[in-house]
Amino acid sequence: MIRLSENQLFHSHCWKHIEREAEKNPNATFEVRCINVDQLLPLLETFGPPLSAFTALRGDGEGIVAGVERWLCNNKSDMLVSWNIAMTA
Repeated sequence: MIRLSENQLFHSHCWKHIEREAEKNPNATFEVRCINVDQLLPLLETFGPPLSAFTALRGDGEGIVAGVERWLCNNKSDMLVSWNIAMTA
């Protein structure tokens, strides 16, 4: 497996890097992982505030995932990944 040169968090931002790497190295393989709301919700419950507040959206999986994405974008720091540039222009 070949690691991308840049960390990416969300599909819309990682796809262009996957394409570029595949053009440079046609034998490259990639591992794609995702976390859905069923996996995310229990994690949020253990984190405590402010992230645990998203559990109030239980039943709205898309809202939870979108809310966490927005929170990550708005709260990037040395302690948090800042790979995603969505909604931060």
